[in-house]
Amino acid sequence: MSWIRIKTEKGLWKIKPRWQMRWAERNRKVRVFDLGLIVISWWSNKDLQER
Repeated sequence: MSWIRIKTEKGLWKIKPRWQMRWAERNRKVRVFDLGLIVISWWSNKDLQER
């Protein structure tokens, strides 16, 4: 579960601690900005439909 979820018309931004990363985020199947203990991930609408 992410701390913050921001829905946009093109996808979803998620801000969460590193230990809560999902498989697609760990394996970089979606865009991930690594800030150390916190991760910001971008799930486009296409990514959300595929997973």
